[in-house]
Amino acid sequence: MAKNAFNLGKQLLSKSLNKDIKNRIIKAIVWSVAFYAAEPWTYRKEDIRRLEAFEMWVLSRMEKVSWRDMPTNEEVLQLVQEKRSLMDMIWRRKKTGSAIYV
Repeated sequence: MAKNAFNLGKQLLSKSLNKDIKNRIIKAIVWSVAFYAAEPWTYRKEDIRRLEAFEMWVLSRMEKVSWRDMPTNEEVLQLVQEKRSLMDMIWRRKKTGSAIYV
């Protein structure tokens, strides 16, 4: 579901937009869908790995980094000037039981 939300809003991620604005769009549209779908889960290592892979996929697509270039996750994070935050946000929301918006 979150990939669909990303693909629907990808015209918003043109090169003319600032990175900060792109990050805000991603957090508003894509992360909210991912949070809504992932909150009630009981997390296994496989689920965590898939969510982290999804997060890296979104960030690399945001900057149009091809997987064929074989960038490391650290390189992608430096390029978008972000830290991994998806799982941290999910854990916080699950722990408090409230909706913490990004």
